[in-house]
Amino acid sequence: METVVILIMFMVGLSFVLKLTFMRPWQMLAEAIILAFVTISTTDIAISQSKIQISEWLQTPDLMLYLAVILTIDVTLQIAFCLFMINKPDKLKGRIIKSLLLYIPGLLIFPVAFYLLVQIIFSNAGMDFDNLGYCLGIAIVIMIPLLAYGVRYLLPEKSERLELIFYINCIIGLLGIIATVNGRTATAGVNEVNINSLLAIIGIAVTGSILGYLLFRKNQNKHYKQS
Repeated sequence: METVVILIMFMVGLSFVLKLTFMRPWQMLAEAIILAFVTISTTDIAISQSKIQISEWLQTPDLMLYLAVILTIDVTLQIAFCLFMINKPDKLKGRIIKSLLLYIPGLLIFPVAFYLLVQIIFSNAGMDFDNLGYCLGIAIVIMIPLLAYGVRYLLPEKSERLELIFYINCIIGLLGIIATVNGRTATAGVNEVNINSLLAIIGIAVTGSILGYLLFRKNQNKHYKQS
């Protein structure tokens, strides 16, 4: 389960960097500063976490369902961004929506940065945790724009980057389904068969088959008469 979650976080980060390639330099920097500020602000919360607690969270079905809702909203926003970028709306309303979708960094990038901060704190137990938070914030401000420019250099075509964002978010959605299931079945098994329900299903199937056959014969006869 943890492997799936880490893969989702990697995909979220990649999608975030790809989206920044459509922004101007000051917009990239603003997005990076916001992410760094939120990450630094959560340092105290990250200090109080433990690996056991995080593992327990990943095994909690209710929490995974909540995360699945957030993931679905985030994926929907990113796919909508791709569609609006392709269609290039002419009306003012469409351009406003396009701009909003562009400037929304994504709902999941903040939990990803928080998880990264927690892992850094775990790996450097003897250091000042506040300094680690500031170091990560500075690294985000510097590295995120550099990564965006690197991706823009490797993929100069906007259509290729949009297509990649679309595919990545589709994969994120599928991985979210896997993470939500969490090894549990959706319904509990039963040992007894409900006879009334079974008969009702059989009756509906038989009735539908008869009606379908009658309609088929009616259309067939009508076709013969016309010919």
